[in-house]
Amino acid sequence: MNATTHAPQVVPAVTAGELAITRFTVEHYPGDALGIGTAAPRMSWVYAKPVPADAQILLKLTRRVPGGKPVELETYLPVADSVLVPWQFEPLASREEVYATVQVVSASHQPLGEPSETLHFEAGLLLEHDHVADFVGPSWPEARSDHRHLPLVRTEVGLRDKPVRARLYLSALGLVEAEINGVKVGNDALIPGWTNYEKRVECWTYDVADALTAGRNALGFWLGDGWFRGRIGFDGGYANYYGDNIGVFAQLEVEYADGGTEAFYSNSWDRTWKVALGPIVCSDLCEGERYDARLERAGWSEPGFDDSDWEPVSEVFYNPANIENPETSPVRAHEEHKPLSIARVGETAQGRGVWLVDFGQNCSQRIRLHMRGLAAGETVELHHVEVLEPDGSIATRTLRRGQQHDVYTSNGQDAWWEPRFAMHGFRYAQIEGLPGELTADDIECRVYHSVMDRAGELETSDSLLNRLHANAVWSMRSNFVSIPTDCPQRDERLGWTGDICLFAPTASYLYDVQGFLGSWLKDVRADQIKWGTVPFYVPFVPLGAWAHPQAISTWGDSAVEVPWTLYMDSGDAKVLEDSYDLVRAWIDEVAGYLSDDGVWDRRPDFVLGQLGDWLDPAAPPDDPTQAMTEKELVATAFYYRSCVQAQAIAGILGRDDDAERFAELRDRVCAGFLARFTNLDGTMSSDTQCAYALAIAFGLLDGEPVRLIKAGNRLAELVRLSGGRVSTGFAGTPFVLPALSMTGHDKEAYDLLTSTECPSWLYQVKMGATTTWERWDSMREDGTLNPGGMTSFNHYALGSVAEWMHARIGGLEAIEPGWKRFRVSPRVGGGIDHASTSHVTPYGKAAVDWKVAGDVLELTVTVPVGTTAIVEIPDYESRELGAGEHRLEFHR
Repeated sequence: MNATTHAPQVVPAVTAGELAITRFTVEHYPGDALGIGTAAPRMSWVYAKPVPADAQILLKLTRRVPGGKPVELETYLPVADSVLVPWQFEPLASREEVYATVQVVSASHQPLGEPSETLHFEAGLLLEHDHVADFVGPSWPEARSDHRHLPLVRTEVGLRDKPVRARLYLSALGLVEAEINGVKVGNDALIPGWTNYEKRVECWTYDVADALTAGRNALGFWLGDGWFRGRIGFDGGYANYYGDNIGVFAQLEVEYADGGTEAFYSNSWDRTWKVALGPIVCSDLCEGERYDARLERAGWSEPGFDDSDWEPVSEVFYNPANIENPETSPVRAHEEHKPLSIARVGETAQGRGVWLVDFGQNCSQRIRLHMRGLAAGETVELHHVEVLEPDGSIATRTLRRGQQHDVYTSNGQDAWWEPRFAMHGFRYAQIEGLPGELTADDIECRVYHSVMDRAGELETSDSLLNRLHANAVWSMRSNFVSIPTDCPQRDERLGWTGDICLFAPTASYLYDVQGFLGSWLKDVRADQIKWGTVPFYVPFVPLGAWAHPQAISTWGDSAVEVPWTLYMDSGDAKVLEDSYDLVRAWIDEVAGYLSDDGVWDRRPDFVLGQLGDWLDPAAPPDDPTQAMTEKELVATAFYYRSCVQAQAIAGILGRDDDAERFAELRDRVCAGFLARFTNLDGTMSSDTQCAYALAIAFGLLDGEPVRLIKAGNRLAELVRLSGGRVSTGFAGTPFVLPALSMTGHDKEAYDLLTSTECPSWLYQVKMGATTTWERWDSMREDGTLNPGGMTSFNHYALGSVAEWMHARIGGLEAIEPGWKRFRVSPRVGGGIDHASTSHVTPYGKAAVDWKVAGDVLELTVTVPVGTTAIVEIPDYESRELGAGEHRLEFHR
């Protein structure tokens, strides 16, 4: 059958001025970028409309090093290449800045469109010897534990004129915020972020020309413990893991109008850099911050301040070869949440109110509170929680050590205050100690996460499904804070490799995470080298029973899945090249653990063994490892998928010997899996939703078409027998709906998705969730919390269902790397009569919008220039669509 097509797309004749370029970027940075880490950056742009094959791109740029003269260059490029186009000129020098435009021109170089917006980017400090500054910090002996009183560092510099250009290169062992002449530099938080400090620390670049004046200027720096020496993790945590002493690295470089340059470096030898204790009495990322305004030093970051009683700083040694420019974006404040309600729930011993504030959304955020009417020495306390107990009191048990408790001590003056070096995951806050009434005018609540461009959207006619999707988005945002963490609230907040292994495809659809996850993969490789395997979480810190990393299925498979996901979304083979040693080492390590038949059944030397289908809803609350599916089955299935991906990666990179070896390993593992875990009648040794889902979704049954059909039928039957309840944990959940759809059981997939009975996705929504929970029953139907010692209301792993929602409800998924070809295949069901989804591909936005009107499916498809859409609707022949907007009708 053939669909009816409305408004067929015909490329019109091009006239001057029509061919706009709508986006122009460098590498994977979102817009203008200071301090990039490559001397030969690639550039990408997006065409608003199809361009003639004989047209060209005019690339113009002006480049200049500080103190030098501008150099104008231009070149012509073919229009066919517009994604990650190689650098066309001599490599950039450290600090060199570029202003560039691209424009579509005809074969005779006549304009066919306006030039793009000017893109500004600048190389960072590219060479080891460019890092002249030292890390400097307190010069007094400090206690070898946590809860330290935090320091301030300051200096003054004299400038002979107001600079026309100035850069502050800033890093820290710990956390840092900079001020110049009393004003904060930039709007970033938790700088420089969490990396494996033993191997690398990031140095951020700031344009500070407007903050500086002729004459004396003051530089001031707040320092915090952060991840570097703060207490990290569960089971009591680990303090001082990377070092005992914190310090700031600051390199100020200025250029004057006459071309002259000058530089100032943090150091301990010239005695102009000084340090003193500040008003932050202590600050822990998880436990909270204590601030004593009586210890404030008015004007300390302004010129002319009397620092005669301050001490000279001490140097904190760090190898300058390990300082690097960030590939990712910083943590920043985004939107604000206004209180939904403010209720007085008690009073303090002094008769002041205890207030419960509901901000309506659980996420990573911080409160900025108006401290007013307080006498010197009086305190205000803030407690932050995700949920309430059934009696309406704040639920703190699930936070464990990470109590998220801030304390402010007044100096008798009204002020607005927000913690500087702590971060909280919460919806509710209990505030006590303020006199009078607490009103919304006294509160600002700012949402924090790493800066990422939004890439994907989904909306349906079902409000519960929309909330479910929004919950997945909020959980991602809450946990993409410097690294991909598991949760933002309790004493854990670690980069669990299993969680991101399962969620990476969803994450890459929702946001541009190329730089964010690409940066994190560096630390995965560093820890793999150090520990001999891919640890349970990265950066790795030895904690409790998890102190000695062992190869664990799914968690370790992130070494292959995450680079592959980034490649499929971007088409950028560089991420595969950068991660290849990580990929190969994981494949080779696990190959040594296989039995002769290719099954991974070696039990790791680890108290929990394989984690299997972690948090299977049938497992008891205090033992999430007791899943119904054999752990050996799960491990072998995931390793098979990693072998498939590794073979493809090796082939793409031209590593032919490895590709052949990985292919042989893949076939051996598949044969072992089939022999050990499947039966000829299509049943499996573990008769579970997880087992069938993995076998089908990973392609283990592709060579057995009869068994594939039977396995799909049995999976659908298990869903029906469960009454539409989910029966999978972390490992199986992302794949159960895809497996049902792959075997023709979209109805059962919708039944599973739309169930509101626990365990299910919509049960969480019905219970008022605004994020994705760690457990299916983190909250019981009576409002009580799951009794297990590990319960979070903000984990993104189960939100991986959004990947199926994009592909099957919205109907949009990539077929080829970089979305060069993508599938449009919405499946109507679940009572949904309308849905729309979109994703910003490297070539522009791809979108699908559909609705059912009577017996007609009306479909609108937007295809970016440079891509092809393959429309696949049941009972209709597939068809290809080129660039443009297409409207089609299908009779049902």
